[in-house]
Amino acid sequence: MKKIITICFAAFIVLCLFATSCKKISYSEIGESISVEKNLIGNWKLDSIIQVDQTAADKGFPAFVQKLNITTLFPYNTVSVKFTDAGTGLSGTYAFTNPGNAPLFVAPTGNFSFFENGASQRLKLVGTTRTDSIDFAKAYRVSENKLALRYNRAFYTGTKKVFVYYDFNFSRN
Repeated sequence: MKKIITICFAAFIVLCLFATSCKKISYSEIGESISVEKNLIGNWKLDSIIQVDQTAADKGFPAFVQKLNITTLFPYNTVSVKFTDAGTGLSGTYAFTNPGNAPLFVAPTGNFSFFENGASQRLKLVGTTRTDSIDFAKAYRVSENKLALRYNRAFYTGTKKVFVYYDFNFSRN
């Protein structure tokens, strides 16, 4: 009986030590939420385009072979795009302005919509002559005034195999 009382008393002391040693941890504020839908709407100026050779990356080639900044190879510094909301928050129109005639990877004007299993991970760009899908390369907060999109070039041999992709980095105009 004495052992049971001693064990209960020791357990009570340990429990009291744990209870009194806990202190409230204060965390910093999370900040504004990230909404790719809200962030997309507006005027965007193209800052850079990075071409990534996925095949070279998969094979472990050196970094200088895997990535190439093609921004200065063509007049991409003159390219901008405007996304306009159609009122739903999930679709609208887009129009690229390209005074330097830099090669674009998508139709210059058309409609856009978000898709990918109900989540806004991809944009579907529908032009008059073609339809493209663009991924969000990174999610930014609206206050950061940045937009990162990724265009994948792939081939299909039963499954989709990306062989090169382009990261488009925009800043809000």
